[in-house]
Amino acid sequence: MRDDFTSAHFLGLRPSGTPAGLTTGRPAAVEETEAGRPLTRRLARWHGAGDGVLARTSLHALIDVLSTRVPDAVILLDEAVYPIGRWAVGAVGAVGGSGPEVVRFRHHDADDARRRAPRRRRAVVVTDGLCGSCLRPAPLGELADVARRHDGELVVDDTLAAGVLGRRTPTAPVLGSGGGGTAAWLGVEPGHVTVASLAKGLSAPLAVVTGPGPRVARVRADGPTRVHAGPPTTADVAALRHALDDPSLDDRRARLAGHVVRVRSVLADLRMRPLGVGFPLVATEGGRRDPLEVHRALAASGIRSLATTGRCTGRPTLSLCLRADHGEAEMQRLEQALAGAVTGRAA
Repeated sequence: MRDDFTSAHFLGLRPSGTPAGLTTGRPAAVEETEAGRPLTRRLARWHGAGDGVLARTSLHALIDVLSTRVPDAVILLDEAVYPIGRWAVGAVGAVGGSGPEVVRFRHHDADDARRRAPRRRRAVVVTDGLCGSCLRPAPLGELADVARRHDGELVVDDTLAAGVLGRRTPTAPVLGSGGGGTAAWLGVEPGHVTVASLAKGLSAPLAVVTGPGPRVARVRADGPTRVHAGPPTTADVAALRHALDDPSLDDRRARLAGHVVRVRSVLADLRMRPLGVGFPLVATEGGRRDPLEVHRALAASGIRSLATTGRCTGRPTLSLCLRADHGEAEMQRLEQALAGAVTGRAA
């Protein structure tokens, strides 16, 4: 065994109290073996991709992907992309010494992206897979075509949908099965680069980059956060392994799909139109009653909900995050509280 002089654990401490420790002290790019490599291969298969690599967060992953894009490529950015996407674009300039040229296109508008793409320039199209505000999927097939026509690539932040949405089948029409994300749910052919935090769908506090093998290899070798920061901890990787080894994932998706259909139906019956497609983040801008008033009324009934302003709409929104482990009693209390909050009558 060679003596190891690559770790920055200067005092020789093992924070977890185990010989292996939580971290190695080495940058991700100089790790001789990646503890999560078999797991990333499984995630890549979910996405229909050639390979994958783990990252600490989706911000780290996006910085690595955009910093290793084709040289001098313009970044075509959905104007309502999640803030982490915007932060990553800004960070790429700091990493490279000069900011990339960024052109914004209208939210989910592939025709506008096509019109705004500079002629005779390569273009990297960046979008969220599923918008967390309007709950609509991006037109990934059309955006991929824009990227191909400009000798570039499509980069999708699929954090919201990864592990939750999958390929739709007659027996799984709402969320689908397999957890492959928005592209699988839409039936879009793979070939793009996907970045996703797995903290939402799989409760694992790390992120993954998947895509064609050579593209992932470039991220693995040259991603700046992999050179200058450590990889996910052993605890993070263990959480991911635990999630992927859970034999009940499809059963959980099926149970969650039932919750989604149920709550959307309740909102529709109350004339509180649910937004977008069926997803466990169920949102409404109101209709019969102001969403912020409903939010406050739910809180008074002991139900915690989210009150936000839509990035792509600018309008107040009430959101409910449904989980597969919500039991029947919880669902009934939610239905009763919603009815009372919307009608103004005590449940």
